[in-house]
Amino acid sequence: MPVESSEPQGYDAFISYNHGADDGTAARLQRLIRRVGRPWYERSVLRIYRDETNSLMSESLWGSIEQELRRSRHFILLASPGAAKSFWVRREVRFWRENRDRSTFFIMRVDGTISWQGKDFDLGADSNAVPPDLAGWFTSEPHWKDVAVTANGRRARRERAARVRDAALTIAASLYRVDKDELHDEDERQRRRARRRTVTAVALFSALVLTLGISAIVQGNKADSEARIALARKLAAASDSQLAANLDVANLLAVKAFRADPSPQTRGALFRAVTASGSLVRMLPFDADVVQLTASADGGTVVVGLRGGAVLRWRLADSVPELLLTLDDEPRSLSVSADGGTVIATDGDTSHLMRPGRPVESIPVRPGWEVRAVAVSLSGRTAVMSTGEKVYAGRAMTNVLALDGDVLRSVDHDQGGERPLAVDLITTSDEETFLIDSAYGQWERRRLADWSMLSGSSAGFGTANYGVTASADGRAFSYSNGADTFRVWSTDRPTEFDAPDLTANAPIKTPEAIELSANASYIAVAEDNTIYVAPVRQAGTPSAEPIRLTGTGTITRQGLRFLGTDGTKLVSASGNRVAVWDLAQTDRISHTFPIEVSAGCNACGPPDVAVSPDGSRLVVIDGSGWGGVAGPTAQPQDIRTLPNLGLPGRYGPAVWERDGSLATVLVQPPLGGTEVSVPDGWPVSVRGVPAGQRGEGVLSAALTADTRQVVVVEDDGGIELIDLSTAATRRVLPDPDAPPAPRAPRVQAAAISSTADLVAVADEDSVMIRAAHTGVTVGEIALRDVRYLVFVPGRLLVQRKSGDLEIWDERGGERRGTVAGDRGFVYRPASNGSLVARTRDDGTIVVADLDTGAVLGPLPATLSGGRVGVAFSGDGIRLVTVTEGAGTGLGRAVHRDISDETMVRTACATAGRDLRADEWNMLVGEPVPEDLMCR
Repeated sequence: MPVESSEPQGYDAFISYNHGADDGTAARLQRLIRRVGRPWYERSVLRIYRDETNSLMSESLWGSIEQELRRSRHFILLASPGAAKSFWVRREVRFWRENRDRSTFFIMRVDGTISWQGKDFDLGADSNAVPPDLAGWFTSEPHWKDVAVTANGRRARRERAARVRDAALTIAASLYRVDKDELHDEDERQRRRARRRTVTAVALFSALVLTLGISAIVQGNKADSEARIALARKLAAASDSQLAANLDVANLLAVKAFRADPSPQTRGALFRAVTASGSLVRMLPFDADVVQLTASADGGTVVVGLRGGAVLRWRLADSVPELLLTLDDEPRSLSVSADGGTVIATDGDTSHLMRPGRPVESIPVRPGWEVRAVAVSLSGRTAVMSTGEKVYAGRAMTNVLALDGDVLRSVDHDQGGERPLAVDLITTSDEETFLIDSAYGQWERRRLADWSMLSGSSAGFGTANYGVTASADGRAFSYSNGADTFRVWSTDRPTEFDAPDLTANAPIKTPEAIELSANASYIAVAEDNTIYVAPVRQAGTPSAEPIRLTGTGTITRQGLRFLGTDGTKLVSASGNRVAVWDLAQTDRISHTFPIEVSAGCNACGPPDVAVSPDGSRLVVIDGSGWGGVAGPTAQPQDIRTLPNLGLPGRYGPAVWERDGSLATVLVQPPLGGTEVSVPDGWPVSVRGVPAGQRGEGVLSAALTADTRQVVVVEDDGGIELIDLSTAATRRVLPDPDAPPAPRAPRVQAAAISSTADLVAVADEDSVMIRAAHTGVTVGEIALRDVRYLVFVPGRLLVQRKSGDLEIWDERGGERRGTVAGDRGFVYRPASNGSLVARTRDDGTIVVADLDTGAVLGPLPATLSGGRVGVAFSGDGIRLVTVTEGAGTGLGRAVHRDISDETMVRTACATAGRDLRADEWNMLVGEPVPEDLMCR
């Protein structure tokens, strides 16, 4: 029987929509329905409910929504694929269907497709915008308004706006109970009046402005600018405050800060947000708290159980999760097959199964019994359930279900004995299953074909039991008693509590979640808002330092699962959010790959890195100069080693053509030698040119503006020009016509400007700036203790041994600023003209703004102990770091896209949602803007 609205001040309509996919249409529709046909100065008589406008998210969200549904006379569904899968939208639709008449139900298609087939909606692929809960309700095809526009651009936006206004007129006419044409005519009259008033007001205002003068506008613009900058800095500070526990919010605030004022301070907040907790891939919010979580072995699917009973499947390749089924109570146990196709779920009283191509199936449970745990095999052909009587020490059974037929077949095995095995954790294959009572540690491995015991024992868990976990293959299990050492026992033999086969270490006391990887090679444990991932090793061997993951808030009880089978990917739950982690990921704006660059010698410098102007290719010379590699950064498998020089030669720096088509690598004689032979067999787009025949090593090289020559600075400060077409060398300094002089002392540092017209060299007492083509001195800086020199357009950067980076004009006439540092900055800095990247002795890279000195953020070392080479691409938006490998081992290259567009896009994708009004109020404290979307 329909439920009548009992509230005198109810709503004329309730708008139901998917928040995550809404582009502002819901708010525009709400505003238009209330305003059409009304003068601007009159208060609207229609009340329209839209939950983000009228209530804040809370734990008791459904209670408040249901109350507003009961107070509403009509229902407006904004139909879209996201809405069709949304747990909350479907719940709202079900309420309306159960309690209201279909004549009060409006549909407006905003995306996707709607198809009517004869007597009902086609709920297949041809009708993906309609929630399945509408099936069978309408006796004839309902009328719906279509506002979807597939094209992009200004014309498409105007067309969509017109369609939304027409839909608002249709709905408002029904709510007012007047003819739509009549309302349309009245709306047009009011709009014409409003336009006339606007024209009059604009004319009067223009006259007033002319009378008062321009100064007021200037002052107003200045005040607006100052307010905008202040807000941006406040947003940036708020973003930084959320990095440790709410990275989704931090990313959203950083984007808002940067959009408000793209300054070094806000760019720094954005940079820190997209690089913090580098292993985090992305987050996804759900409509309620996540209480159960599982993940597929192929690494492509996450299944979550929400408070309230909803079970959803998230294919990670998709942006929107899919509602599979709804349990009567809170999910108690979930399991998924390797491909994510088969899912079994229970709330303790009922169990449901979802198989590919089939409707949801209910699995019978004996009256007075409960389901304690469920599991499905990797193949999806077998499921195992643990059931028991709802009394202390009652009977218990293990139910084995065959899922490969049309009809479910169950074989029940009694877990008898004086104290039946109360199984609450299961892993299973199609051949055998592992069962454990996590309260006491009693366990069994059984063969499914005949239920014979393969092995069994008891670990004798004590009262301090914070969680139990088993590997997916059932061959190992572990638990936590609050100690920082985790015992891991094999199931191939009886368990001895104090003699575990394996151990792992993590600094925890009261963990919330514990999880073994598929083959027990890693263990993950969460305490508060930190996840530790540690390798599992043979007992008695030294432990390894665990990886520490933060940024998503307090982890839900047992809300931690490995994703895939190699132990490098995880998913975690915190409140209503699920986070995906990849331990092999450096950060969210980087591409990381191994590279054949090993340590040259103890006294050698870091690798020398040269990146093509667009960042697509690189050349790396190791610190000794004896080897190098070259190739594309996007296809590291195509990176090739440079030809073997043998003992007769060494590699010098590499320089790229302006268009990135060719890199020239300088080939030097051996130390003290003057003869060099350039070998054959160079990688694609790389050539070798001889240099340094004076017997001096090459410190720096640059391509001239006409790309015909390379300017070279040698160890003694000598300058040479190498003709690339002939390989002929012209000496500039020392003067080739001057009589021989004693060998000059080795210079401290050298650099060449990007246009190759200036050369800077530092000796013990000063920095000399010379014209590259003549050797004439054009400037001098009286400085000692210079470690490195770097030219950027219009400026010369001087890295002091103290760690300070001084910024001078390119001819050394004026010091323009200093970026503070310390003696830990021992490697050559790199700069794109606006940013500088400096490497510390521990491999940490600090990126700072050159003009303000503002630090964007540190980038952690990627390989412990290795020396690091750093370079920017010529376009300045890519930062490449290369860390040498230990001994003859592989090094590691990290290619980062630091463009503003990439960082904004990455921040929005990481959060997986838009900022909420309650978050803005709590963290910013300023008036909430109309647009909180992340873009």
